[in-house]
Amino acid sequence: MRRIFLIISGVCFGLFLIAGQAKAQAGIAYVDLETVFEEYNKTKTLDKSLDDKQRVYEKEREDRIGEIRKMQERMSLLSEQEQEASKNKLEEAITQLQEFDRSATQDLRKQRDESVQVIFEDIKKAIEGVAKKQGLTFVFDKRALMYGEAKLDITSEILKLLNKR
Repeated sequence: MRRIFLIISGVCFGLFLIAGQAKAQAGIAYVDLETVFEEYNKTKTLDKSLDDKQRVYEKEREDRIGEIRKMQERMSLLSEQEQEASKNKLEEAITQLQEFDRSATQDLRKQRDESVQVIFEDIKKAIEGVAKKQGLTFVFDKRALMYGEAKLDITSEILKLLNKR
């Protein structure tokens, strides 16, 4: 009986050691994707570009609104018959403004979506590169973790790699 107990204990101990080794070999790390995205130079460049484009659109929009206001002011000075004729031009200008707003919003959204997709592809490639270089099996997003030791955080390494490019 004692001999069986020793054999079972030895097998269990061996399995425990093997499991411990397997766990040590399964490299695990995490990255704060939000920080990487925000601190990536390409993201900052994108944000600046979109802000500049937004200002251009806003300037154009304000110019169009100014023209519409001028048309409305002029209409108040016209006779009823002349107001009817000008009403169509005013309605057309308002419709064009609405179309401009829709188009500008859609354009900015499309440009942002396409650029963000490229940025996330860059980030993914950088993470894969660092993971392979360090022999990592798993890399998790920090938001998916309940707890992670700071030594497992590879965020700064990812940012250095991305911003070197």
